[in-house]
Amino acid sequence: MGPNLDKQLREAAANPSALRNAVAGAHIVPLLMSYVHLTGDKKYFTKVRSYIKGGWDYQQEIPAALQQEIRVDLVAAIERLARQGGVVHSDPSEKELKEMMDVACGADVPDMYMPIFYEETCFGDKDYRAVKWRKEIAKKTRENFKVVIAGAGFSGLVMGVRLKQAGIPFVIIEKNKEVGGTWYENTYPGIGVDTPCHFYSFSLKPNPDWPAFFSKGSEILAYLKSIAEEFGVLEHIRFEEEIKSAQYDESSCRWMIKTEKSGGGVSALEANVFVSAVGILNRPAIPRLPGLEDFKGPKFHTAQWDHSVDLKGKKVAMVGTGATGIQVGPAIVDEVAQLSIFQRSKHWIIKHPMYHEQVPAEVTWASKHIPYYLDWFRFQLFWAASDGFYPTLKIDPHWSDPKHSLNAENAQMREELIAYIKSELGDRTDLLEKVVPDYPPFGKRMLRDNNWFRMLRRPNVDLFAGEIDHIEADGIVAGGKKYPADVIVFASGFHASRMLWPMDVKGKAGQTIRSLWGDDDPRAHLGITVPGFPNFFLLYGPNTNLAHGGSAFFHSECQVRYICEALREMIENDWDELEVKEEVFEEYNRKVDAEHRGLVWSHPGVTSWYKNKKGRVIMNSPWRLAVYRQFTADINVSQYVHRTVSEEPSAEKLAETNS
Repeated sequence: MGPNLDKQLREAAANPSALRNAVAGAHIVPLLMSYVHLTGDKKYFTKVRSYIKGGWDYQQEIPAALQQEIRVDLVAAIERLARQGGVVHSDPSEKELKEMMDVACGADVPDMYMPIFYEETCFGDKDYRAVKWRKEIAKKTRENFKVVIAGAGFSGLVMGVRLKQAGIPFVIIEKNKEVGGTWYENTYPGIGVDTPCHFYSFSLKPNPDWPAFFSKGSEILAYLKSIAEEFGVLEHIRFEEEIKSAQYDESSCRWMIKTEKSGGGVSALEANVFVSAVGILNRPAIPRLPGLEDFKGPKFHTAQWDHSVDLKGKKVAMVGTGATGIQVGPAIVDEVAQLSIFQRSKHWIIKHPMYHEQVPAEVTWASKHIPYYLDWFRFQLFWAASDGFYPTLKIDPHWSDPKHSLNAENAQMREELIAYIKSELGDRTDLLEKVVPDYPPFGKRMLRDNNWFRMLRRPNVDLFAGEIDHIEADGIVAGGKKYPADVIVFASGFHASRMLWPMDVKGKAGQTIRSLWGDDDPRAHLGITVPGFPNFFLLYGPNTNLAHGGSAFFHSECQVRYICEALREMIENDWDELEVKEEVFEEYNRKVDAEHRGLVWSHPGVTSWYKNKKGRVIMNSPWRLAVYRQFTADINVSQYVHRTVSEEPSAEKLAETNS
């Protein structure tokens, strides 16, 4: 057992009042797992199994008396172990750990999730995602290897952290004034995350101090800033600068990158490797509506929120009812005189009992001081918020009602969702036709209810479902009716399908990424590498968006590890160029498309930003998180071609790059 564990035990036992309060108020299942982990005593497993139905705390029904027994035993164990000087028994075996995972999640958790537990919890104070070097590499060799990263959002930051740990020089080019990416740019009222924060965070730095289970944007941004500061990434970032073009030079096997500063002025960089961490949700899309230029009042996209505009007492028109609109509407409805909402398509919206809950002080204390509590809480969320319900997304080819649902579980979910909508709308049955989707649940992004349906019932709210006719100087005309407006807010999404736009990226023989992908058909091997573009890696690339739950942080960490393994291969083997084979790329994308044909996002009755104009699903990953983790856990170098150039870069070139 590591020193951190012993320290936790001593600190917990040193404050008996706080320990008892925390154990009395924290979640029972992680507490039970802490007890088993500390003592090896599994006597409670047979008693609690039937009461745990899933990973969320509200899915357990352990009787109060039994819970009290567990809590008392845990306090006694912590105090006893602290007196004895630490834990003396060994870590659980894989068989024992598997049993603990099954009990904690209320399911038979497949074996493939065992390495995820180790990686997500850094169990035993080990960083399992850190790439290990297989041989001693001279410091000079590493220092002469340069990486340029586009973007300082969470993907760019974790890429920087891992490069810093590996001793590989890098620079991050960030167009904004600060780190954070989408969490810096989006400051609209009500902005928050719909993934539980104790899971929506890096495994290398879990945060026990989240104020809410689903925290707001400012808190996510503060967390990302803390990562950049603590891991020393800030000093490698050039802010208010944007990559305009990147061209691969075949003779030197290097990327020639041109940037532009926000205040003017251009700069040139040269790198062995170019990593794009710009993601897909960074270029706001505003629909081309007739008469938009005639509108006389303020108008802006939610990602470019104009905080100088006072909405109090104003008539506000909001165009869009996706994930952002669901958050904005309820956040502003109290202050506006009238809120007119324009909905092009319907969305399924689900209630989550913890969505508006603050994290109790007892849970925060337990997360900090009770050994293994945060580890098990995080893994429970991993299971509950992602792969646990993946089977409901699979299409049953023999299903009797394929228009509305996919299989028996999906049909049951549909009925439960409709029942919830009816309960929220009450006597406003006139709204049902406008809000109940006619496609299966999860066909579009499943949204968390932010009191949306209750908002729709308010007298100062109008919901128009359909296409907008045109815009006039003082309002929007839709369905032949004019809706007066002082302000227009566009919650209309992003140019997601035009991935990497507007960067001009050129690979071998001057081929551009646009000529390969067009405007809406991006493809990559594992969402990371593209043939014809050596030494170029993508984070949050094609078919890596998570639409069945999960955490984008998890996916990003998987991709970063894979890229770091690629860099290790290049440096250790003295390869100047690494390029995925065309046939590997094609085969992977065939598998992606084949898998998607059996999943909800390919449903013919659904139009979404997940698909391109030909109906191909280009955004979403079709894989369970555990499967994608297996794909990216170890790079298969036989899938790549590599070469070494004989001519080393000149001293002048290296000096220029270092500067």
